[in-house]
Amino acid sequence: MSGRYSGSPVSAARRLASIGLLLGLIAAAGCRESMVAPGVPEGNVVVADGRNRGDDPYVVNSAAVDGHGLTIEVSYAGGCRRHDFTLVISKTFLESDPVQLPAVLAHEANGDSCEAWITESLVFDLALVRTRYQQFYGSGSGTVVLRVTGVSGGDLVYEFRG
Repeated sequence: MSGRYSGSPVSAARRLASIGLLLGLIAAAGCRESMVAPGVPEGNVVVADGRNRGDDPYVVNSAAVDGHGLTIEVSYAGGCRRHDFTLVISKTFLESDPVQLPAVLAHEANGDSCEAWITESLVFDLALVRTRYQQFYGSGSGTVVLRVTGVSGGDLVYEFRG
């Protein structure tokens, strides 16, 4: 073999097209991976009124409290930039038995105009909720019903022991 390509022009064009497609897929995967911090779906929890924290659209697929964490599965359009989600809890509890705590999930898309439909699970550490409860009620143990705007279905009940 002389080192020259001996195939037909059609098969050469197909090979080039396949290589181009493969490179495009690799580049697209790189775009998605670069927007997510390594190893971490943990979101921030803050006490505030929710304004100026991001109001880009998203859909809540599911939410559940497990131990000391709140897991929320969300979907949104994007794929080219990092998306930040912040659980913004109210400054005050709603008096009931058990007490309720209003919250909002703020989404900042950082100007991402890509249109891939992304689904991911976010985990929020509820330590701040526990600490605020203990400050308000002076008890180490408690039960709080989280009322997160946009989350429907059953109650999100957070129980903890002091």
